[in-house]
Amino acid sequence: MRRLILASAVALMTTAGMAGAQGTRQIDRSGVDRAAWEFAQELNTADAFRAYLEAFPEGLFRSEAEAQLFALRPDLAPQPEPEPQPQPPRTSLVLVNPPQATCTVCPRMVRIPGGDTVMGAEQGGAEGPRTSQTIAVFEIAATEITVGDMRAFEEATGTRTGRSCFVWTAEGRLRSRDGAYWGAPGFDVTDDHPAACINWDDAMAYVDWLNAEDPRGGWRLASEAEFEYAARGTLDQEYPWPGGLGAICQRVNGAGAESRFRHRNNACNDGTEAPVPAGVFPVNPYGLSHMIGNLWEWTADCWNGSHRGAASDGAARTTGTCDSRVLRGGSWDDPPENLRVSYRVGIPKTRRQANVGFRVARDLAPGG
Repeated sequence: MRRLILASAVALMTTAGMAGAQGTRQIDRSGVDRAAWEFAQELNTADAFRAYLEAFPEGLFRSEAEAQLFALRPDLAPQPEPEPQPQPPRTSLVLVNPPQATCTVCPRMVRIPGGDTVMGAEQGGAEGPRTSQTIAVFEIAATEITVGDMRAFEEATGTRTGRSCFVWTAEGRLRSRDGAYWGAPGFDVTDDHPAACINWDDAMAYVDWLNAEDPRGGWRLASEAEFEYAARGTLDQEYPWPGGLGAICQRVNGAGAESRFRHRNNACNDGTEAPVPAGVFPVNPYGLSHMIGNLWEWTADCWNGSHRGAASDGAARTTGTCDSRVLRGGSWDDPPENLRVSYRVGIPKTRRQANVGFRVARDLAPGG
């Protein structure tokens, strides 16, 4: 079973200013702790309990988690301190290669373990055929790139992304509006909100900036195979969270009963009518926020009408209709059908929409 990386949930809960944003929900930190513990109990594995302890070292259920972990993995129980050994004489320290400087503008990343998976859905069409994949280990951002991130990018580079974007009207129609952009996408945002109104070229310019700022390099967009793999987490089901479709409004920001859209899901209300900052809805088993819902996210792939011909190693497809690129994950304005993990669409890569953003991925440096 893939290693859970729920430790990244800690940073997601420290986002400032979310409660003041219009139409968003305030984080209940004890509730997130409790939800993570319940999730670990449902999975009932050593990895799950260890991930809970990493995410919540002083959590409400620390003692119970330690007891469960050590029962399943006695080798992880604390061992007696070894007897101190004599130290060799100290020598002068010579730094041949100085430590890697911290990249202050780089987003927080989560390492996704490699593994075998099957991409797509049996229903066919654009989501088929189901395709076996072997995904190598990679890193992906814990959250979508934010308004604050885009502001820092523009200030540092002098770049100005386009100020025209398709936004939703009060009547629920998507219309182009001059002056709309990631800082004014047709709904109220703070620096902590995900950046919408981003086209594929904007996302790639941001990637280029990270590679210029970080000597390690390796920054890129995820392939759609990697995105689906990371979004599935440890649950190979079309709605990849405990409770599935029945729990969609507790797990995902989509078009719930509160939405103005005719295609809304009247079965439940998710509490918000617009994108929300990271951490408002539960993270997935890898600790990734809003991989499903909130905003559609760009991937590296050229659009193809099916998975026929997709590489088996999860690499991005660089042939097909490359003027359009693949979007994954669904958004705040989508019905449940579009929030299935295998659902995919393609739009022109120059198009900016108020329901489209991105997150970045990164190849591991040699040696990991």
